Amino acid sequence: MSEAMEVDSGKKQKVLTWTEKYRPKTLDDIAHQEEVVTMLKGALQGKDLPHLLFYGPPGTGKTSTALAFCRQLFPSSIFRDRVLDLNASDERGISVVRQKIQAFSKTTLGSSNKEDVLRLKIIILDEVDAMTREAQAAMRRVIEDFSKTTRFILICNYVSRLIPPVVSRCAKFRFKSLPAEVQVQRLRTICDAEGTPMSEDELKQVMEYSEGDLRRAVCTLQSLAPILKNGDESARNCYLRGSSDALLISDLCKTLPSSDVPQIISLTKSITKSCTGVAFIRRCFQQMLDDNLINDENIAVMGKLVAVCEKRILDGCDLENNLLDFLLTLRETIR
Repeated sequence: MSEAMEVDSGKKQKVLTWTEKYRPKTLDDIAHQEEVVTMLKGALQGKDLPHLLFYGPPGTGKTSTALAFCRQLFPSSIFRDRVLDLNASDERGISVVRQKIQAFSKTTLGSSNKEDVLRLKIIILDEVDAMTREAQAAMRRVIEDFSKTTRFILICNYVSRLIPPVVSRCAKFRFKSLPAEVQVQRLRTICDAEGTPMSEDELKQVMEYSEGDLRRAVCTLQSLAPILKNGDESARNCYLRGSSDALLISDLCKTLPSSDVPQIISLTKSITKSCTGVAFIRRCFQQMLDDNLINDENIAVMGKLVAVCEKRILDGCDLENNLLDFLLTLRETIR
């Protein structure tokens, strides 16, 4: 029986994605977020715990920090009874507040003492900035009504998308982008554990492609692993060179001022097939800064253009149409 269980657990271990397999398990494993880690360690000692709002760039450890804290706070035997983990981008309407969040908050766990953190229940609500304003307003009431028994850990990338009454009820912690050396060190640790050979330069390429998002970097590393283990140098170089999109962006910056509309439409279709919209716009902006195509005269217009196009894409607007609008406006600006 025990051998079968070991085999079964081994199979489960194999199917884990690397982002889950190497997710920090304790607060001591969280890198470069000293303020929030210090506060949470105090809560582990029995101090009071406020409602929390974690915000900042993706892939900086917001969700990992919340989960690591809860797993250290509650024994595994009661973890499911005390912690509710939801992703608001999947369930963003007012119904999830009424049916899941409110129902979980109402469940009783015996006598409650505000100073005893172990008596609390915790709701982790990821990507809360995707919730509708009506759902956020309903959640505000739940936060108020059940504050004696429940604590919320709200997680988002853009705190400006939350309504002020929700923000004001939470202690805010901004997660900082991870330094390059921290990311490379973590990627090197994963490479050594998985037996995936990569040089420092290749790890830096993966890091730059991921734009500070460590989760995305780990996913990229996992997708590269079969290529690296097979030792196919041509495929290896093609993948690493192609992932940066540097050649495409460099050619674009050189040819865009003289391109006509049909050429730009054709270019937009090729970009849509091979690049991520937001990442492409950001890299394009940085390349034009490096090439001095953006100067003191047009930087205000360019900054607004990039911000508007990025917001439209993140809000779910059509990628190809937004990139076409971006490139056409960009051509007129840098001519």
